[in-house]
Amino acid sequence: MQQMGAGVAIIPTAPEAVRNRDSHYPYRFDSYFYYLTGFTEPEAVLVLIAGPVPKSVLFCRDKDMEREIWDGFRYGPQGAQQQFGFDEAHSIAELDALMPGYIANQQRLFLQPGR
Repeated sequence: MQQMGAGVAIIPTAPEAVRNRDSHYPYRFDSYFYYLTGFTEPEAVLVLIAGPVPKSVLFCRDKDMEREIWDGFRYGPQGAQQQFGFDEAHSIAELDALMPGYIANQQRLFLQPGR
């Protein structure tokens, strides 16, 4: 974030891959995302806000005990923030509502091509 100077970086993790209808391939997170976060769940986005007051924000799936029976353990936003030390964590469902506020009036926007 120091080398970014000022701006926002948006880094999504790899999507889940469906093998056939309701069966998924074993999930493999994006290596860059994992290097920056240590977070291994699908449907997650890291937002790094550089500048005078740097901030890290994670968007991830909600904690859902019923889905955990089928999909495995989920940290949820609160658990991810506590476990991994993000400044903020929100539900992935809030991404579209909150992202405009994070990127508004920023000098630069950093994205991975094709993502």
